Amino acid sequence: MSEANRKKVIYIFGAFGMVLFMIGDWLLDAAGAGDEEVGLIVHSNWTQMAMWRFVMSATLALVALLPVFFASADAIKTARTNESLKATRASRFWCNTFCLGHILLMTYGIGFHIILCIYPMIFKSLLNLGVDIGVAADAINNAGMLTIGQLMFVYLICDIGVSIAWYYMILKKKLNLGKWALICCPLSTIIIDFLIKAIPFQFFKDFTVAFESLGWLLMYVALAVMASKTEVDKRLYKHK
Repeated sequence: MSEANRKKVIYIFGAFGMVLFMIGDWLLDAAGAGDEEVGLIVHSNWTQMAMWRFVMSATLALVALLPVFFASADAIKTARTNESLKATRASRFWCNTFCLGHILLMTYGIGFHIILCIYPMIFKSLLNLGVDIGVAADAINNAGMLTIGQLMFVYLICDIGVSIAWYYMILKKKLNLGKWALICCPLSTIIIDFLIKAIPFQFFKDFTVAFESLGWLLMYVALAVMASKTEVDKRLYKHK
């Protein structure tokens, strides 16, 4: 198998991992009509959501770790070996930001998803033990305050930092991809999420909770397309 085809398989594997992650997002965050935030972490509809949803969401994130790890590791390798990304200080900065975002996704991003699944599990367990709902909500929200700083740092680098770096690499033609690929990153799909949520139907509000993961999925798909184009270009070059 050629290097380009190997990369394509890895990125498709990573996209499959993000499909699992999207399912996990829906299980965790698609709370249904009437859901409201109760403080920083707690949602009012957690009381109506089955415990298995949170357990399965955390399990899917763990299973997704392997394909996402390999895809992100290869994305880092692709960026680090791209000679045009070493040409200027700006190129090196955005290359490093892109790589850091993928490193944080592999090491912390999935772990934070699992933590977010644990919060409703503990909340429901406290209610089953007879703890007052207000006390249980305060306990979870107070615990959430201890991790919010780390979570926001990972979120900003993984989603915002990686996406801006992606825009830079596409617009500066550092990657063999057209401008269509600008949509293939978390920030683009998050913006689409906000636009779709303006539609006054509960289905759209629940459906788009997985759009952050969708951005990563599309990035892996775009990288797989780039690997395919590289293989085709090599074959054409040999035939000349």
